[in-house]
Amino acid sequence: MASFKIIALMVCTALLVLAVSCGGDTPSQDSPTKAPASSSSAQAKPAPTSAPAKVEKAQTVRVMNGTWSNELWTPRDGVGENAAYGRQLHAYWISGDENVKMQPAVLTDWKVSADGLSWDLTIRDDVKFHNGEEFTVDDALFTLDFDFGAEAIEKSISPSLIAEAEDTESYEITGPNTLRITHKSPKAYFPFFMSELSFGIAGVVLPEDYLNEVGQDGYNSAPIGAGPFRLLEHKIAEHMKFERYEDYFNADRIPSFSNLEMYLVPEVSTRVAALRADQTDIIEANLTVGDQIVDGGGRLVWASESSYMWMILPNCDLDVFCNKKEVRQALDYAIDKNLIVDELYGGGAATAKGWVYVTPSALGYTPDLDPWPYDVAKAQSLLAAAGYPDGKGAPKFNIYTWNAGDLPYLPEQAQLIADMWKKNLGLEVDVVVGEAATTREKWYAGELAGHVLLRSNEARWDGGSITNALYGQWEGRAHIGGKREDTKAAAHEAMAVVDPSLRQAAFEKTFKFLFDEHYEFGSGYVNLPWGVGPRIKSWNPWPVVPYQTAMWTVELN
Repeated sequence: MASFKIIALMVCTALLVLAVSCGGDTPSQDSPTKAPASSSSAQAKPAPTSAPAKVEKAQTVRVMNGTWSNELWTPRDGVGENAAYGRQLHAYWISGDENVKMQPAVLTDWKVSADGLSWDLTIRDDVKFHNGEEFTVDDALFTLDFDFGAEAIEKSISPSLIAEAEDTESYEITGPNTLRITHKSPKAYFPFFMSELSFGIAGVVLPEDYLNEVGQDGYNSAPIGAGPFRLLEHKIAEHMKFERYEDYFNADRIPSFSNLEMYLVPEVSTRVAALRADQTDIIEANLTVGDQIVDGGGRLVWASESSYMWMILPNCDLDVFCNKKEVRQALDYAIDKNLIVDELYGGGAATAKGWVYVTPSALGYTPDLDPWPYDVAKAQSLLAAAGYPDGKGAPKFNIYTWNAGDLPYLPEQAQLIADMWKKNLGLEVDVVVGEAATTREKWYAGELAGHVLLRSNEARWDGGSITNALYGQWEGRAHIGGKREDTKAAAHEAMAVVDPSLRQAAFEKTFKFLFDEHYEFGSGYVNLPWGVGPRIKSWNPWPVVPYQTAMWTVELN
């Protein structure tokens, strides 16, 4: 084990040479706190060539992000990173709060039928799009059709949205301001999936007339939303500039500042330098640069349980190495998670707790889902039971990964894990570092069968939609559950429980079963630090929700 510690420390030493500190990630007065669990109510772009000029306008807040993914604006084009800017432009069906509890937004009410199949939705009558047109029940029906109609199954790039569309039976207008959507199987998590607390922009509402006029491509070029900001300018791979929308329907959440400028700056060192030079107000930081931010006059604001470390073993229904449970479990027991968390990340900003998207504040969490201990003897015994003693007869395989803005050191973590598997199990493993979108597409296309994918992903309180996409829909692009009737049934069993008082126990049961099958596992979760400059008096981002949230809570000095 000592050799692995040396490797980890060498990683930090090398990064120090590049002026990236390894010791600045200890939370201060803005450190994360655990959010109470609550039930529900009702392509790669080049970096900018230069940093923006020094902030001069008192009412302009500037934010720098590390990634925006595809920079598109419709739910069909949605991936998790779209939330960073999508939350600024769009209005959601349902909002949330700092306690991870859903709140009315475009919907004033949502009620489920006794059989759990249908949801009755009531919309408010004072929502306006940025072109001044009112949001109507026809826009609401159009949005449901855009997201969950037959065309969405063919054209969406979101596995979770596709899974929802495939399981949608019908949607209809039932009154002047009411609609009903009916699923083929119960979907207790549906309101959360459509809320601002979920990942990405699956829950945003769309303008029927405008989108029909300009088409999906035209909309992505010049989007109109109903959120707190309207888009003034978008230069691909560089910046987005927004203006506060004075007719935003939620008066309590109208930002106190008039303009928001967002910049895409992939390199964290460049973002830190800009913050120290007063060229920006808020930056997406990571677990390595805290000292640099504080030493430059800024501070850290933490979004707790923001992302998790996710190891996926796809296509295990095929005749590949991972099709035996003993192999999958052996791989996990042979990883020293505490070494990765403590030595590679350190400072308490990463924690070896929870099982992938089931972090400690999530629905269905139990300590029984925490990562398994480092047990080489057990790992070796399991691998031998699978027919590969000391790795003999096992095929050579790869760990695919990428550099993630929210979780540094993924390639280094992958190399540590590969070295552990070589030493402890005698396996031949290589690490392949690629680009996020391309690697995801390889996964969705089934090209990673027999290999391993290590990535970060967005945390969430209700994991129903991702459980459905991974286990409940065999033909889904992200399916990893072995195409087994029992794993599929377990997923659907949890989703069928609509009584809020019973959902914790239902998800706990399902997650324990899926955890034991081990098609996915991880090293723990991270709390995402944001660096803020001296102009920001306060900001209260939500826990267990990825990317920047609650921008209306920003107060300026």
